[in-house]
Amino acid sequence: MTGLSFLMSVLLTSATAAPAPVNVSRKVDLNRDLKVPGFVNLYEMDAKSVAKLPVLAQLKAHEINGRWNECLNLSSRVFAVQKELKGWVGQTWLHCLDKTQQKKTSAGQEDRVLTAIARQWHLFEEGPWSQDLWNIWVTQELSYLNAEAGKKNRKVLSRVERLLDNSGKLNRDQRSQCYQILGDFSLNDNDYPQAQFFYEEAQSLKDSKYLTEKLEFLAKTRNQTVAAVPTAQIEAIGEDGKLEERIRVSLKQNDLIPALKDTVTLLNQYPGGRAARRLKDKPLEIFNSINDNAVAAKALEEMGEADASRLLEWAQNLHRRGEWESSMKLAEKSYEKNPQSPTATSALWVSSRSAHFLGLYDKALDLYSKQIVISNGTDESSEALFRSSLIYYRKQDFTTAAALLERLVQQGKDRYDLNAQYWLVRSLQTFSKERADKAAQELMDKYPFSYYGMRLRAESQGGKLTWPDVTAKDLKLNSSFWLVGSQKKSWDRFVALSAAGWVGEAQTELSDLPPMKDPTLQVLFAEKLAQRGQYFSAIRMVNDAMENDPRLRQQQFLKTGYPEIFSNFYQKESDRYGIDAILLRSLTRQESGFNMKAVSTSNALGLMQMIPPTAQDTAKRLGMKIEIPEDMFRPEINIPMGSFYVSQMLDQFSQNVPFALAAYNAGPYRLKKWVNARPEVSSAMTEPGSSPEAEVWVDELPWNETSFYVKAILRNTLLYRMVGKESYVVPPILWQDLLTKKAK
Repeated sequence: MTGLSFLMSVLLTSATAAPAPVNVSRKVDLNRDLKVPGFVNLYEMDAKSVAKLPVLAQLKAHEINGRWNECLNLSSRVFAVQKELKGWVGQTWLHCLDKTQQKKTSAGQEDRVLTAIARQWHLFEEGPWSQDLWNIWVTQELSYLNAEAGKKNRKVLSRVERLLDNSGKLNRDQRSQCYQILGDFSLNDNDYPQAQFFYEEAQSLKDSKYLTEKLEFLAKTRNQTVAAVPTAQIEAIGEDGKLEERIRVSLKQNDLIPALKDTVTLLNQYPGGRAARRLKDKPLEIFNSINDNAVAAKALEEMGEADASRLLEWAQNLHRRGEWESSMKLAEKSYEKNPQSPTATSALWVSSRSAHFLGLYDKALDLYSKQIVISNGTDESSEALFRSSLIYYRKQDFTTAAALLERLVQQGKDRYDLNAQYWLVRSLQTFSKERADKAAQELMDKYPFSYYGMRLRAESQGGKLTWPDVTAKDLKLNSSFWLVGSQKKSWDRFVALSAAGWVGEAQTELSDLPPMKDPTLQVLFAEKLAQRGQYFSAIRMVNDAMENDPRLRQQQFLKTGYPEIFSNFYQKESDRYGIDAILLRSLTRQESGFNMKAVSTSNALGLMQMIPPTAQDTAKRLGMKIEIPEDMFRPEINIPMGSFYVSQMLDQFSQNVPFALAAYNAGPYRLKKWVNARPEVSSAMTEPGSSPEAEVWVDELPWNETSFYVKAILRNTLLYRMVGKESYVVPPILWQDLLTKKAK
């Protein structure tokens, strides 16, 4: 073969050869890639042990333990070398900078840190940290620029301009601060027109006394008067205006009933007018200000003259506040005025529940029956069926209760299925053992680890609670899944962060991973997550797995969802208050899933989910000085405070655990109001027991979340008792052994 022929042959072969495969995905094998537990619990580690850790773990330990100078100094080193984790390290760096600035221990470092992070501008635009990092950086950048502007440092101007170049990422307050800084410089330069422009821009975004004073000064320099713009103009024109003026005079003279009567008249006669829009909530305000029962009754009578929709709105408001007698009367009036209206269902819902909560059982049953008929098939109808059955159970009319519950079970609504099945069992037990046993077995098979399922299983075994029989003992668990695109980087960051004890940051990285649909993969992944401190994600994953594959409802898998983290903290509080650590841990599991940085929609914080006002009050009682919200994310602070609050609820509710749990969730004031409305509920609190009759109040609670909450925590205590054991003998009062203080 000639040289040319050989060359042509090679070219032809190359042209027809298959291209090399491109690895767009990566296979993860959990048993291989997460073989080593790889979790450092920095919250329970002494200083000597921390010093032996890699620098990434040391940095987080310094932040956790409030060693701000050490954290600040180490941050720059770690930030420089951690290419893939820069965003997370940057957050910690800024946090430690902020703390040292507050304590005035890091003079001169602020500019260097802010500038170093700004040089990595891409961190604000990509990565799971980007938004939080931007928010933290902007806050501190503006604080620094404000301080430097006061020193007339003109280098500030280019940095303000950089912020305004990214104004789409700034909130109104931040944009206002930028314009205010520019206005200050213009004023210092005696450029008054430009200063006025900047101040007006700032004021249009957020008004402040400072800006008002600056604009007034500029106006005086031009011999002008800044026109005062009234915030509201009340036009008292026509009959509605006369009524509004009369209402104003009556209120000034504290003549509440005439004012209320005129307000209702105005709302009825001029419903679309400006005065009506201004005064739409005034009747409720007047009613809520009345302390005399006779005057309040007269006020309700006057309010009853309003139209049906307004009556319903007021009734719903009072119902939410636990004013059940008043809400019932207004809701009934609303229904009577327009029983064919679409709002009739809501009016019946408020009035029937209110009557039930007041212990007016016959009245409640009558209203519930109307609800069932007019809203058949809706959630309101299902609730009416369920609550009616509980009343019949209380009245010992078990056959009617069973009939209603069977009807509810047949609807197949998940929201009521478990509770309806349980009370059906209890009703049937009074007159048909065979049917009750069958219904109980169905419930235990479907909901084996629910509070009701475990209660029934213990009863069927003479008070001994055991694990359900397992048919598939040697299940093969899937251990692999695939990653594509950004998921590969998220996984690498998760592994690195977990190994260094950055639990919260590692949890965030999990959100980018592909969904795990195979239940056997879920339980294995949950185990690996728990080993890395990711209890919240592990609990959710193992729950989903057992829900989707009944074969996995075994102790070996379930125990992953019942970790024993922070044992020293819980035991210390247990010894202090005479509350078993299992109860405290069970409550934490329900509150936050052991997510130290959990924040609820109601702004409850940390492991035991304390809202800021309660946290402040608790800290004061304990003689602690805390910073909200940061200290609530520290287990050594959150657990003692939450445990103290549990002890307070126990003291307020006769050392009755279920009632104390309900108070922890719903609030003691609201619960006391509900308990005190009905003697049978009060006696259940002061004469505790675990019979169905002693616990029916849990499902009668006005708040579905609280009802579920109480049973979930009691379920948790049973499972914590069971993990690692073959059986557990349930005491006569199920929660009796959770207190070292004797239950009253």
